[in-house]
Amino acid sequence: MSGAPLGPPTRRRPPSRRRALALLVTSGLALVGVVVLAVGWFGIGTTTLRASAAGTEPCLAAYEAGSGVQIRYEALPARAVCVWDVDGERREVVVASVPAAVTVGALALAVGGIAGTVLVLVTARTARRAAATGRGGPPGPAPAPDAS
Repeated sequence: MSGAPLGPPTRRRPPSRRRALALLVTSGLALVGVVVLAVGWFGIGTTTLRASAAGTEPCLAAYEAGSGVQIRYEALPARAVCVWDVDGERREVVVASVPAAVTVGALALAVGGIAGTVLVLVTARTARRAAATGRGGPPGPAPAPDAS
């Protein structure tokens, strides 16, 4: 060391259990929402592939034959739609879907959980900065009035 005293050691505040619990809950909600969305979208893809392999859906059979059929995947509501022309008329067949309430609920959990986690982290950082600069906390004693 250079020989200069470092000053008295500073004592760290113990970690806040309330903040830890808030982080656990908000990140858990976000995780549940993301997992439900992923399972729903993965299930739609799997169901579409199974229906295509089984050949029970005429639209998917025409898709494999390559006759200008399109399969479109939509995010909200989560579904797979097969679009094709039959005798000059455009038809859409929903091959697989997830209920809109499930998709919207999972999306709300994911967005709310992520926003909550960011909010908890930002407020903790702001509180830490305020404590380091001496702001915040109870005010000190008031100065004595000048008697002159």
